[in-house]
Amino acid sequence: MPQDSAQPVPKPTSPPFGIGSHHLESRSPPWRRGLLSLVLIGGPLLAAMLGLLGGTGPSATRVRTPAALLVVETPAILRSGNWFETLVTVEPTEDVADLTIALDQPLWRAMSIDTLAPDAEKSEAKDGTFSYSFGPLRRGQRFVLKLDGQIQPRGFRVLRGRVAASDGDRPLAAVALSTKVLP
Repeated sequence: MPQDSAQPVPKPTSPPFGIGSHHLESRSPPWRRGLLSLVLIGGPLLAAMLGLLGGTGPSATRVRTPAALLVVETPAILRSGNWFETLVTVEPTEDVADLTIALDQPLWRAMSIDTLAPDAEKSEAKDGTFSYSFGPLRRGQRFVLKLDGQIQPRGFRVLRGRVAASDGDRPLAAVALSTKVLP
């Protein structure tokens, strides 16, 4: 026959063996425990909301020279394992016979680049750079290169390097980049 489970559970009259009344009393005032909870939970939440832990939108670094405008949009802080997007925009002030975009190799240290659009006519790795040639570009025409990649897990690090646009061997513009990578 089933029994009724609504029977009250008896309360213990004394603490368990080995637990004294001094164990049940708090040594710190209650406001201190609340403040500690606020700091331990609220601190990281506030840092994340301020963008100090990554996840913010891209920042644009731009330089205008007499030969071209070069804009690089990429996140300043990246998290290991996350995907990211970088846009490189070039607007020349004169016709360009062979637009070449070069990225310093340290910028892509421990990364996998999954997309490079549009495809380059020619690509090579030399002198510490990855260079991509895209052919002719008319004066005032805007060229946008899209790179999608993923940061490979590692510890804290900062990636530094340059992104440069040139007409073959003739430099047009260059920007220095620095990206912080967090675990």
